[in-house]
Amino acid sequence: MVPSPRSQLLSAPGAAAPGPAAGRRIDWSTVFMLLPSRRFTAEELRRAIPGPMSPSVKVSIAFNLAVPALALLIAFGRDAPWVVPATMLAFVALLAWIGLRAWADPSSSVPRTGYWMLPLLSGLVGGWLLKGPEVTRAAAVAIAMMMVIGSLGLWFVIVHRHQYVQMRLAELAERERAVEMARRLAAAQLEPHFLFNTLASLQHWVATRDERAAPLLEALTGYLRATLPMFALPTLALADEAEAVRRYLQVMQARLGARLAWRVEIDPRLQALAVPPGLLLTLVENAVEHGIEPQIGGGEVSLRAAVQEGGERAEAVVAVEDSGAGPAADAHEGLGLTNARERLAFTHGTAARLTIARSPAGGCRAELRLPMPVAQELAEKMPAP
Repeated sequence: MVPSPRSQLLSAPGAAAPGPAAGRRIDWSTVFMLLPSRRFTAEELRRAIPGPMSPSVKVSIAFNLAVPALALLIAFGRDAPWVVPATMLAFVALLAWIGLRAWADPSSSVPRTGYWMLPLLSGLVGGWLLKGPEVTRAAAVAIAMMMVIGSLGLWFVIVHRHQYVQMRLAELAERERAVEMARRLAAAQLEPHFLFNTLASLQHWVATRDERAAPLLEALTGYLRATLPMFALPTLALADEAEAVRRYLQVMQARLGARLAWRVEIDPRLQALAVPPGLLLTLVENAVEHGIEPQIGGGEVSLRAAVQEGGERAEAVVAVEDSGAGPAADAHEGLGLTNARERLAFTHGTAARLTIARSPAGGCRAELRLPMPVAQELAEKMPAP
């Protein structure tokens, strides 16, 4: 005996494959109820089905229920007594209610009970109608068949919706794993070469008793305190990200001296704006590495966050700008920027836009734009520190 379709197709992700002994046993739950066994929690349903049922689905359900019922009414309703159309309408209403509940939660008890009761109800109603002399055998059989077909349709809705929710949850879990890997990769990219270079400078200055060693050590300690905890969070307040940027620029200024000038200006209204941890830090690091360090005379790096009014709605604009030579015409984005875009898309969706272009004053400008209503919602949803 081969494993049942329920065991093969409708099992929960991660379930162990049935062994040879399981294939020889009868799965009585499958015999009596060929439905998926997994029950979804309220949180799983909220993640997989974030919004209410669309009008298109409602119209589709109403259409698929109304057309066969109307056809039967036309075929048998003229000469049939009132009990025939009343039975049809009652069944259609009951099936619609159960179907809507199955669409909202295919693992709930209502559609499962309906899956059991509708075939039983079709037999009882068909037999009851056949006892009455005023109802023809054809009409009674047609009503019973309509109930059976409706039961099969309900089974299809339950299984289809259950598989959709299950696949959507698996997709979201895979996306979260990918974003987590990108976050860790971004943290790994951000820390090693910067830390190694800084520690090498610190070691040299300590060995030569250079007076710059103490300020560099103090700046590096502040940077580590600001950045190490933040990569464990899914999102970070802009104020905290800006503080990490300040600490990084202090370290780089201790190393580069007068070659590096910097400014960080954050609009108070955007202090709680949620951003992926290390996103702006990556942009600022790129600005220093590619825009300032290659120049003998150095330059300036700025981080500005402001609210831009005008248009249909206000936007939060966060810009990282340097006074370097600017991006080359044939330049390609590195892995750090690619990861930054993916993490930004995961936390903010399509509402956020990140552009990298030549600054009007020369140099490179990385600009993040986020509509203010979306920015406020994201800030409100941020986890408490």
